[in-house]
Amino acid sequence: MRTDVRRQRPDGQRSDRPSLTVLSAVMEQAGYEDATEFDTCLYDVIDPDALDALFHRGTRNAHVEFSLDGYKIHVHSNGTVELFDE
Repeated sequence: MRTDVRRQRPDGQRSDRPSLTVLSAVMEQAGYEDATEFDTCLYDVIDPDALDALFHRGTRNAHVEFSLDGYKIHVHSNGTVELFDE
């Protein structure tokens, strides 16, 4: 299953924190009500600060792939986060 998730701020700009978009997308897709429900901490699979820094404003044509809690996650520089069931 593929799920595309785009998160934008209220002012219409994309999120400056892809790490938070990833966490939010997985929580929503998995039906988690609280971040404590994750089996694996995001920091155990990828450094959230490094992920956020990679996708700073102006980054183009970049993407990162990793797995978290049964989902293959693709983060793209256009602000899209894709989830695929593993």
